[in-house]
Amino acid sequence: MLVTKIVKLKMNSKTISHYIKKGYVVNVNKEYNINIKDVTKGSKVEIVAKCDICGKIKTITYKEYNRNIKNYNIFSCSNKCATIKNEKTSLKKYNVKHYSKSKDFIKKVKKTNLKKYGVEYYTQSEKYKKNIKNKNINYSNRNIKKKETFLKKYGVDDYHKSKDYLNKKEEIIKKYKNTITNKLLNKYDNLISTNNSTYKFLCNKNHEFNISRELLKNRKKINTKICTICNPINSKSGMEIQLLDFIKEHYSKEILISNRKIITPLELDIYLPDLNLAFEFNGLYWHSEEHKTNNYHLNKTEECENQGIQLIHIWEDNWNYKQDIVKSMILNKLGKTPNKIYGRKTKIEEVVDNKLIRNFLETNHLQGFVGSKIKLGLFYNDELVSLMTFGKRRVAMGKKKTNKDEWELLRFCNKLNTNVLGSASKLFKYFVNNYNTKEITTYADRSHSNGGLYKQLGFKFQNKTQPNYYYIIDGIRHHRFNFRKDKLVKEGFSKEKTEHEIMIERNIFRIYDSGNLKFIF
Repeated sequence: MLVTKIVKLKMNSKTISHYIKKGYVVNVNKEYNINIKDVTKGSKVEIVAKCDICGKIKTITYKEYNRNIKNYNIFSCSNKCATIKNEKTSLKKYNVKHYSKSKDFIKKVKKTNLKKYGVEYYTQSEKYKKNIKNKNINYSNRNIKKKETFLKKYGVDDYHKSKDYLNKKEEIIKKYKNTITNKLLNKYDNLISTNNSTYKFLCNKNHEFNISRELLKNRKKINTKICTICNPINSKSGMEIQLLDFIKEHYSKEILISNRKIITPLELDIYLPDLNLAFEFNGLYWHSEEHKTNNYHLNKTEECENQGIQLIHIWEDNWNYKQDIVKSMILNKLGKTPNKIYGRKTKIEEVVDNKLIRNFLETNHLQGFVGSKIKLGLFYNDELVSLMTFGKRRVAMGKKKTNKDEWELLRFCNKLNTNVLGSASKLFKYFVNNYNTKEITTYADRSHSNGGLYKQLGFKFQNKTQPNYYYIIDGIRHHRFNFRKDKLVKEGFSKEKTEHEIMIERNIFRIYDSGNLKFIF
């Protein structure tokens, strides 16, 4: 139940029209008392609510409150109260605590199974039996391959029978003389001892550490270092530590970690003072709109720019799925790119093989493939090592079409871990000299670029764009274009709701980047 009746809100250009429609006389950048019934459901203004289950008073955002009551119009203050709420509703509607146990649900399941499989229960169907059979065959094949690999490497069909493993096991037992079950030793090669719910391990850096069974399980699950000395408890995420380790491996000068003195009160995850270079690791869950404001990443970028620092944002999905490209970019920023080719030794060609273009961009560019009209490549020993693509300048909906001689530089990248000296200049000069160009537009992603390359090519800075947003689905950012309201309505969602409201109801949230820098040649 809502306790708050009136809230004080500061008007901005995005929300003012909503309140004018509600009959309020308001101006931008001024605060007004607003009836809570008129506040937008997605507002992050703090309100006070009373739990309809236990009566506890809680302060939360209005957005969180609306998400909490959306199914049954009952507010629950905790998971415990939410369970009671769901059980009460199910008892009221179906006479059982859980809908899955109701006659209605069981009847629907049987009806669906009869329609799809010809039997009341899926486990009775031929499809289920066939799937189980195939899984067993695949499992058997995997075991055969596994045994073949062990036989080839160790001369036995199981690693735990090998001399290599048995010697390690014997050394640990001799050194510590603690009673450890064979099952645990088979699971953890570097286990020293165990006591109730705590394990003691020997780290590969030759120090001992203790870890609880629960923490060990969690760290294994997210594939992070289990050592509580190398990776202290309540410290950084596993992926952020992987990023830090990679930088340490290739950079030997001073590295500041979790520093709040440079852009106070904001924190820099990783800062290299000698290079005026910083890195921010953006986990998608904690950096989404649920936990960060729309301008959070932009503000950090601009605060760093004010101090003469370039901030590189490393996004979780890029680290998971495009790590080779991210690492190549980091090495370039550190001046440690391993391979070097002189542009004068390359041959320039207009590339017509779209398959070659797609593969090159997907392998070497963070944003991947995009359709283009002109593709210019540099070849070294008959291999494509640098690529620049152009298309007709894109315009926003409702604006006039572009002229034939207005272009956009869409993509530029070199081969992974390769610095092709002078490649951008050579490719761009060829395009300007061989095509009718009145104006060329391009954009630099502020997440990892300050546009320095385009300035070298002769482009002039025009303006900064607002942060772009993406929707997070299955741990990957998806461009907003695929979730336009017209598409969502065609899929059966309400016309009365905004794109954002529809996506929030689907429990799909936005994440914002730092925007772009627009350049004109």
